[in-house]
Amino acid sequence: MNQHLQDISEIRSMMERSSRFISFSGLSGVFAGSFALIGAYLAYQRILSEYPTSYLNLQDNTPLLTYIVIDGLSVLTLSLSISLYFSIRSTKRRGLNIWSSTSKRLFSNMAIPLVAGGLFTLILLKHAPHLIDAATLVFYGLALVNASKYTYDDIRYLGYIEIVLGLICGVLDEWKLGLLFWAIGFGVLHIVYGIVMYRKYES
Repeated sequence: MNQHLQDISEIRSMMERSSRFISFSGLSGVFAGSFALIGAYLAYQRILSEYPTSYLNLQDNTPLLTYIVIDGLSVLTLSLSISLYFSIRSTKRRGLNIWSSTSKRLFSNMAIPLVAGGLFTLILLKHAPHLIDAATLVFYGLALVNASKYTYDDIRYLGYIEIVLGLICGVLDEWKLGLLFWAIGFGVLHIVYGIVMYRKYES
């Protein structure tokens, strides 16, 4: 009887591994969140040095807008790089293929909202840069929800929170609060979820 239960458990484990991408590392979330907090702090200091009051008009300040875009792209590049590194390391440890049919479906489902969000952000750069924080949170949340069926279920709940934060952020018309929500969504939540997932699946 115990042998049958063990066989069933092994079969279930194999099916789980084949149907879900389980090589995401909680450590990548911690690092990505840390990068986001550093990026948000640098952006805050730069904006505050030029606009000590609450009023902010990025459309009339091309150098500042360029700085913020470079800052955001730097955070994105570092986060993607560290996530890829830990995913490859985790995949090798588990003896899996990182570019499997499951991972391809995951990345393609995640890429659709991210690419759409990136293009929409470019439009906002010209017409409504004050909504960029909200848009990036919403589209990132949609990407997580869309990709969650191919990885851990925890990712879906993180996506829901990101969407809610983005919608609230969109209602606000004050750059300090918008930047705060962005820092919470991409910084604090990533660190918290990274620690939770690391302790739940990797420790």
